[in-house]
Amino acid sequence: MNLLQNPGFEGNWWRKTHTGQEFGEIFVPEKWVAFWKEGGPVPHDPGNPIGYGRPEIHVINREPPFLNPLRIKDGNRAVKLFTFFRIHDGGFYQRVEGITPGARLRGTGWAHAWSSGQDNPNVSDGAGAGPYFIRAADYDKVDGVRNFTFSVGIDPTGGTDPWGSTVVWGDGAHIYNGYAQIPPVEVTAQGTAVTFFVRSSVLWPFKHCDAYFDEMELTVVAGGGEPVTLTLSTTEPLQGEPFEVTASGGPTPEQMTLHFEGGEVFQGPVARVGNTNRWRCVAVTPGTYSAKVSVGGAVLKTAAFTVKERPVSGGGATPGFVPPRENYARTYLLLPPGAGDEWLRAVLDSGVWNKYHWTIGGSADDAGVGPTTRKVISVNPQNWPGDLRAFFDRYYAGIDYVAIVARTPEDLRRALSTM
Repeated sequence: MNLLQNPGFEGNWWRKTHTGQEFGEIFVPEKWVAFWKEGGPVPHDPGNPIGYGRPEIHVINREPPFLNPLRIKDGNRAVKLFTFFRIHDGGFYQRVEGITPGARLRGTGWAHAWSSGQDNPNVSDGAGAGPYFIRAADYDKVDGVRNFTFSVGIDPTGGTDPWGSTVVWGDGAHIYNGYAQIPPVEVTAQGTAVTFFVRSSVLWPFKHCDAYFDEMELTVVAGGGEPVTLTLSTTEPLQGEPFEVTASGGPTPEQMTLHFEGGEVFQGPVARVGNTNRWRCVAVTPGTYSAKVSVGGAVLKTAAFTVKERPVSGGGATPGFVPPRENYARTYLLLPPGAGDEWLRAVLDSGVWNKYHWTIGGSADDAGVGPTTRKVISVNPQNWPGDLRAFFDRYYAGIDYVAIVARTPEDLRRALSTM
């Protein structure tokens, strides 16, 4: 059952906006509230002197000029939100009450854009003619296709600030010339009300920046409110060695945060799959720790663990460590966590192995230990938990450290081929 009122915009219109002010060019579907950014700055386009513009909004009917191409998905009405030679970032929201706390909710909707510097309504710059859909995360070119991004969001606390930190946004999508479903988003309600948002954002001030919306949907799905589970890959990690913390279930796993007590721990960005969060971590000092997952400052689960001290190796062979037979100079090319075969192939294709026979690997500790003269070339160090340079300075002082940031394996190949 759709929990939204007037989800297909078939009802009447009013002029409700997030500012509380009414505007003559804004006709908002009944039960919805319009929102938008206004002014600057524009971080992606600092040369834009105008900034974000307040869009015009109309409830449109299934009649000319909206029949060819068709701008209505179902029924007799839809909504048009547009700017002319201006960019915009805005949409609509609806607060829904009577929600069961802990209910798992799914939001989505349908949209498309006409985005062009020309006047042919069947053609959008970059996307051409005909329906076009691609997720924003899957498109890395800088052209007209990137101009429009549609997304839906839900605030599981019932807040109505579209820019608030409690809003959980789904994946964005570039959609042109015909309706397609906006990628859905799922949350777990924290109280008896949630707020549904649908949004259109524009990068560049084309002549026509027109967004069309129809058939919004908010439904209850199975799987909400599971008990929280918190596990560590080991309960006795070694000082300086990576370990993983996994948490799943509970209210709003999308809002879940991890923190530690007992000492300093580097933690990488969260990896989320479905209802499960995973963090890759490194503890700096030995001792007794506790890992805690929270939502909105409320601790949901705690797990205690002990970090063991790393053995210190002296001269000669010691248990667990064999020193080099003789001192030598070494360069270690360090690939980041998650680097697959395509990244190793890029290294080999660059020619550095044939030219230098560098050591290639994926262990920061392996890169740090060794002879007195050693160099570490770290690929994408931002993908490691915490500050990788600080890690080497603390545990393996004296290395010659070089960082390479490569967005793709091909970027890495090009960077290494010049060394």
